[in-house]
Amino acid sequence: MGSPADYTIIVLLVLVGVGLWSVLDRLGALQRDVEAIKRRIGADAPPKD
Repeated sequence: MGSPADYTIIVLLVLVGVGLWSVLDRLGALQRDVEAIKRRIGADAPPKD
């Protein structure tokens, strides 16, 4: 059996990983939303020749 400190470190690492995963997921969703808004208003439309 490990010491309580070992389990505490493991739990903290898992929590940091879950937090980082959540932040990256939200940033990805935000980027998709911004791209959708740009397409909607025509900001990403190719220039007309």
